[in-house]
Amino acid sequence: MRKPQIDTAIRKEIDNLLERSGELFGSGALQSSLSVALEAWDLIPEPKEAWDYYGQSLSASFVLDYADLGDKRSCQKWIEIMALMYDDPNHEDHYVLMQEGEAMYKLGDLERAFYVFSRVEELHGARGFKGEQKAYLTFIREERDKRPASSP
Repeated sequence: MRKPQIDTAIRKEIDNLLERSGELFGSGALQSSLSVALEAWDLIPEPKEAWDYYGQSLSASFVLDYADLGDKRSCQKWIEIMALMYDDPNHEDHYVLMQEGEAMYKLGDLERAFYVFSRVEELHGARGFKGEQKAYLTFIREERDKRPASSP
């Protein structure tokens, strides 16, 4: 079931902020870009998870932005918010899992990345890894080969 759209006037304000955020990002000012995008986030009416698009898109972006900034605590916070925005409390959605796995990999938390990417494989098989994501399938297979076999 599709979620309702945010009021047009609010969407326009959000879009203006996101355009400014994109310009800052393009100039290499990730922290400033993120600050402006967080202003856009604050304009989403509560409960944010009730609305279509912006909550999902922004929360997923924040996960990777905080990973790029090396801020694991904020990244983990936004992973949980992203799961809420995608109605995925059990972290089974392919996109949610891939965002989390990629973020943990970037942050150097290879144990968590291994767990998350293994869940992707468990739920979606090898076809859950496409394009550049195939590197993560290789990662979990190589990691698995390094680990002692579990006893039955």
